[in-house]
Amino acid sequence: MRSKTVYLLSLLSLFLFLAVVLNIFSGDKAFMLIIDGQSQVLVKNESQVDNALNKAENELTDEYLVNINGYGNILEYDKKKIENEDTVIDEEQLVTFLKEKLDWEVQSWAITINGEPVVYLASDESARQVLELVKKQYLSIDNEKVTIENVVFQEDVQVIGAKSSLKQLITLEKAGETLTQGVIEKIRYEVKEGDSLWTIARANNITVEELQGANPQVKELINVGDSIDLVKSEPLLTVVYTLQKTVEEDVPYSIVNEYDPSLSQGQMKIKQAGAYGSRQVTYLITEINGRETAKETLSEKITLKPINRVVIRGAKPIEVSRGGGESGRLQWPLRGYITSGYGYRGREFHPAIDIAAPSGTPVNAAEDGIVISAAWQGNYGNSIVINHGSGLTTRYSHLSAMTVSVGAKVQRGSIIGKVGSTGRSTGPHLDFEVRVNGSSRNPLSYLR
Repeated sequence: MRSKTVYLLSLLSLFLFLAVVLNIFSGDKAFMLIIDGQSQVLVKNESQVDNALNKAENELTDEYLVNINGYGNILEYDKKKIENEDTVIDEEQLVTFLKEKLDWEVQSWAITINGEPVVYLASDESARQVLELVKKQYLSIDNEKVTIENVVFQEDVQVIGAKSSLKQLITLEKAGETLTQGVIEKIRYEVKEGDSLWTIARANNITVEELQGANPQVKELINVGDSIDLVKSEPLLTVVYTLQKTVEEDVPYSIVNEYDPSLSQGQMKIKQAGAYGSRQVTYLITEINGRETAKETLSEKITLKPINRVVIRGAKPIEVSRGGGESGRLQWPLRGYITSGYGYRGREFHPAIDIAAPSGTPVNAAEDGIVISAAWQGNYGNSIVINHGSGLTTRYSHLSAMTVSVGAKVQRGSIIGKVGSTGRSTGPHLDFEVRVNGSSRNPLSYLR
């Protein structure tokens, strides 16, 4: 009985051993696909990968309309035993995977600038179409009297056949954007003496709004030594246009002055209103990336003659009261702190004093006189000039409001306007200027 039991146990052990051996040698096998040394997915065999590669190449050719020249990756296989066939990638998934994973090489067309390839497109036709679109990018023809003489690139631009990666191919729209917008770079700028947001923006060919957008922490006032970001974008291509343009232009009228000794200096009357004439002018214009760089007059024809403006001006000297018998002394136009004195500010001469005051503070006439100018004057902003007689004038600038007009007689201390920050200004203040016979003088020598 015992010997029979031993026999049965031995037989069972043999069956178990055979089962293990059979499982080892007959178990399911798969291959790990290795791309450029990195394990990726399990595949059935190399034939499955070869079939998927052919299918992927055909699909990519149809999608991108290019000739696929293989791929630049190294494919290897590592035999693996699997217990679950579901872990092996199927045919359709493998095709999608290979299309996205492999670095497919294609025959493309490159746009080169000065010998360097910049963008790659799927066809020679697409590349040349992009260049034509770039040439038209800056061209604005607003009437029929414009003739395009020539459009060229300043750089050496070529379209050549090239081998590239499929991933380097871009659309026609993206290529045009790359060539016209170029590379955006950020430059750090340190504020210098005399700088303002306006002068910095103008010097770098950007708007104040763009400057503030790149520096949200910066308000209207900036200080010497502050650091701000300048964001610049330079086009990769420079388009040079030569065109003829015929336009109708106004011909300005001349001003003829007549003098009346019965009128006081600073007073005037209009004897004859001026009228603009007109002319037809043909120009030869050169533009670079849409900006006019040269302009030559080819022909000009007057179609309507202008009419002179005749002005009668006062010639009688003004007798001005100095108040309190203190000859040559001016009253302060307002009370406040002097934030910038008379004289040089760095390399720039300042022919006035700046008096800080809240916006809207009344500004007073420094002496009796006649208003000879009250208008916007460029960097001065809203500006008033008063003639006090004997060659003495005072100017009040950057005003938020002007309450007098040309020809008005004003008294010492009367309100003529309000403090503001118009024109080239970094904050509310009054720019007060004194001139004698047209030459600037230090206002502090006249104020009491």
